[in-house]
Amino acid sequence: MDSFTPLYVYDKKVVNGEEWLEVSPSSGASSTQWIRSLNGSRWDKALSLTFTERMGRDPVMFFRSYDGLNQLITSENLGADLTKLVREYRHDTLDASSPLIALEPKASAVPREQFYLMPIFDHSLEYEQYGLKMLKVGCINPGSGEVAPKAVVAPEPRKFKSGVAFIIDTTISMKPYIEKTKEFIHNTYNALEKNPLSEDLSLGVVAYRNSTRHNQNIEYVSRVVSPLTPVSGRQVMEQGLDNLDEAKVSTHAFYEDAFAGIMSAIEQLDWNPYAIKLAVLITDAGAIRNDDKYSSTGLNEEEMRDLLAQKGIRLLVVHLQTEAGKRHGLSKTEKQYRTLTSVRDANLKSVYLPLPAYNAQKASQEFGRLSKAMVGIILKIMKQNAEGQMAQKPEAVAATTPEEKMAQIAQCIGYAAQLEFVGSEKNTQAPRMLEAWAVDKDLVSLSEGKPTEALSVTVLLNKRQLDSLAHQVQTVVDAAKSARDIDSSQLFQRIISLSAQTVRDPNKLQEGGSAANIAELGVLPEFLDGLPYVSWIMGMTAEGWSAMSSMEQDAKIRELESKIQLYKEYHNDTANWKSFGSPDPADAMYRVPLTSLP
Repeated sequence: MDSFTPLYVYDKKVVNGEEWLEVSPSSGASSTQWIRSLNGSRWDKALSLTFTERMGRDPVMFFRSYDGLNQLITSENLGADLTKLVREYRHDTLDASSPLIALEPKASAVPREQFYLMPIFDHSLEYEQYGLKMLKVGCINPGSGEVAPKAVVAPEPRKFKSGVAFIIDTTISMKPYIEKTKEFIHNTYNALEKNPLSEDLSLGVVAYRNSTRHNQNIEYVSRVVSPLTPVSGRQVMEQGLDNLDEAKVSTHAFYEDAFAGIMSAIEQLDWNPYAIKLAVLITDAGAIRNDDKYSSTGLNEEEMRDLLAQKGIRLLVVHLQTEAGKRHGLSKTEKQYRTLTSVRDANLKSVYLPLPAYNAQKASQEFGRLSKAMVGIILKIMKQNAEGQMAQKPEAVAATTPEEKMAQIAQCIGYAAQLEFVGSEKNTQAPRMLEAWAVDKDLVSLSEGKPTEALSVTVLLNKRQLDSLAHQVQTVVDAAKSARDIDSSQLFQRIISLSAQTVRDPNKLQEGGSAANIAELGVLPEFLDGLPYVSWIMGMTAEGWSAMSSMEQDAKIRELESKIQLYKEYHNDTANWKSFGSPDPADAMYRVPLTSLP
């Protein structure tokens, strides 16, 4: 049996003072086997960690014991102690008494496509008031830096390619920026003609507007103008760009269906060949959310962000700030796009670039310069990689101008992509089991007063569990709508009525009148119980729901509906499902980000 195979426990026995477990990798097993309890690790909540992108953080450090880690993070000389430990680890001079046991590789990252597990076995919230969690984890020694044995016939090395897709708002107000994008792509291809990397950088274009159900003369909601195309295919691409123009009629709202454009880029462009996967959204308006009846995706910014992350695509939003935008709530739009593009790096925070556009001609020229600078930095990183050099870790500087911010964004995205690409080429993985303590923040950034997330929490779910989650959240949505329309105080009774056939503990439904909140009803899947995150739905009471205004209730319902739509996208995300030996496809596992749970 492979290490890190998730097992279901069917029975346990004590034989000669030693505990044995009857287990199977399948939830509906027809056959089981017995293993020593000591050969497995208790993992009740299926919580697992993933490394965050290395945009600016240092490698994660793993420690032998809680006490060793605790002593380090409370040290008055944290920075100096970290430097000493890392130096000793890299020079293999650590002795057995050292608290450090492993280190994430410095020059590469565990690749996104490798389905690795880092289960959480224990945790300490001693420093939670400081935003810091101490975690006891299992890992397949991500700090070993070992390379898997090569095949007899080594595959041809992949090239470090970059794909940059422009997602353009093509409504009436966007004409100057549409023309500038066309000009930029034309000039970029001209500059690449004699560049040895010309075939390794591809550009693509997706256009979006808004619903054609409101007015068919809008022509389309979103469409791919050109797939990701290198210089050699420029003629076909530029023919498509010749026909790209702004809409001739107004859409139903100032906000447009930007999420439709993003979804077209995710689903209709082939991102597989590229190490750098960058989508650049260019708009002067916010994105319609799922409370708009014309929304084509049913998603909100939080769920779209999580979906992009699962696909490994980084989104940059260039927000053209206009007078019209000010009249329609500029701060609201900025908040939406900062959420959509948020990253776990304390220096970058979000991949969002506001661009004052009160003079369209000047703003379009500025956008052209920014685009040129962005591609220039990407090409520089590609050139370094081709020459066997590693890009330098981005410096923690405060960007004050759009040009500085664009340079910082491009450098961070390129650096993280190169580390992951190198990790993929080296097949960076772990040959042995390791239990250790770590913190969820980058210790170096922490010592500098800029805590940056280093580890991200996911919940490992199989297809049955994900489908159950979607179904039961839908039950709560239906009940909430019904109770809102009839009598808000009847929320629990409506949930009981709709859940009678599917709830995991029917006895709890019979006691529904005494339940304090939805969690106590036992309606939602049991893996949500006790997870270390604050969930408004689990704590929702009948009184709390009744106390909400109708607008607040609608917002909560829409939030849950966006989650349900996201679960459908996860269900269809075949590339990120992993089978651990079970013959039943329903036992395949998916790492659902904690942020995606209701």
